[in-house]
Amino acid sequence: MNRLGATVRTPNVPVQSAELRGFAGQLGRLIWRFNVAVNRALVVYREPVLDMQLIQERIAGAAMELFASTCTLSRWDSELQASQRNGNAASSDSSAPGLFLRQSFRRIRTFLDSSGNNDDKAILATADSVLGKTR
Repeated sequence: MNRLGATVRTPNVPVQSAELRGFAGQLGRLIWRFNVAVNRALVVYREPVLDMQLIQERIAGAAMELFASTCTLSRWDSELQASQRNGNAASSDSSAPGLFLRQSFRRIRTFLDSSGNNDDKAILATADSVLGKTR
């Protein structure tokens, strides 16, 4: 997918298990939001973003959560598919992976929301004050 297409379309997160399509859809939307947030940071801050650790922290946090969510969803889908191939009913205990995904999605949204709504200026002003610096 090219850069323009990635900013317009939500990526498809493929899963084989129908019961996971809701999680896959949410993950796809969060990946799209992550792409928009990173592109916005690059446009707004340009090269200085490389020195902006507060912004980098949010981007990195969201990226790690997206990765962990993708791994969890993939593993859960694989386990469901394996149990169906073996003729077993799908495990009804989906509490652990489902809880992890819901919490991870919440953390991703928090990271992404705070990229535009944060206390960065106050944090930096306080740090400068404590260190005796002026900007």
